[in-house]
Amino acid sequence: MRGEVGFTALGESWTMFLGTAAQCALEEEHDKGFFALVQDAIPSVSGPADLEDPAKMAEAARSFRIGTLRQFAFHGLRKHHPDVSLDDVNEIIDDLGMADFGGVIGSAIAAAADKAGATEQKVAKSGNRSTRAPKRTGKV
Repeated sequence: MRGEVGFTALGESWTMFLGTAAQCALEEEHDKGFFALVQDAIPSVSGPADLEDPAKMAEAARSFRIGTLRQFAFHGLRKHHPDVSLDDVNEIIDDLGMADFGGVIGSAIAAAADKAGATEQKVAKSGNRSTRAPKRTGKV
């Protein structure tokens, strides 16, 4: 699936996906929009383009909010690993080390930002807010 980030930790293969379900869970948990949470977690990152800039990400590593990023990982892993716990995520982070964990999270956030940006571009090009056909309500 587009936007999935695979990695190995604790001798196992893992897949992180910050899709709609993960983004909504984070928003509900923190009562903020997804990209506001990204800004909270990585204050020195000002937009999706920064996530792809190695120099910006190296600078951002000094200001990571580990607890918030752990929540990103927890929710991002749940699609493919529904039994994952916060303790498991802590162990994954400790096994990877902060630099590699930051790379995995950065890639997952960048993939989520890219997916959101692609959707916005499609809507802007079409001039429509939705491309779905209206559903029948059953009323005559």
